[in-house]
Amino acid sequence: MSKRLPEHLDPWRFADLGEAFAGSVALQDLSRLRESLLDDQGRASFELEFYRDERRRACLKGRVEATLLLECQRCLKAVLLKVSSDTAIAFVEGFDEAEQLPEALDPWMVEDQRVSLQDLIEDELLLALPQVAMHPADECTATDTGARADTAIEAADEAERENPFAILSGLKATKD
Repeated sequence: MSKRLPEHLDPWRFADLGEAFAGSVALQDLSRLRESLLDDQGRASFELEFYRDERRRACLKGRVEATLLLECQRCLKAVLLKVSSDTAIAFVEGFDEAEQLPEALDPWMVEDQRVSLQDLIEDELLLALPQVAMHPADECTATDTGARADTAIEAADEAERENPFAILSGLKATKD
């Protein structure tokens, strides 16, 4: 199953052949992902398998994973996070085909009858990134400060909520 990853391939032909790939890609070769990383050393591993589904659509299923060095958004220090993505894709040539896919399959628009597996791997890793990268709460150096700030905000909110009609009593007193 371990084969050299082709730069571009015809997904319909590879689905007919039932081709499969396993291996890894250097993070430094993934330019869009690299923008989110503190360090681009390391590799992303993948297992990808082409197949035809019951309706003869060219599909790909697989798994992509990597351990990435990101910036914790609480303490602004480095955090090492493992991200992974299980994917099921159907290759389509237009929006009409994409709309007819079952929910279990994500569409992948193919231009010029070729796809780049490296782009596909990079897209899956980008989608697997957390919205906000953070250490676990018990490991983050900013957690104590954040907890105190949260308590202060809650106390201020509580003070504002104590009597929402206090202003009305002031208006009534001026009328008399």
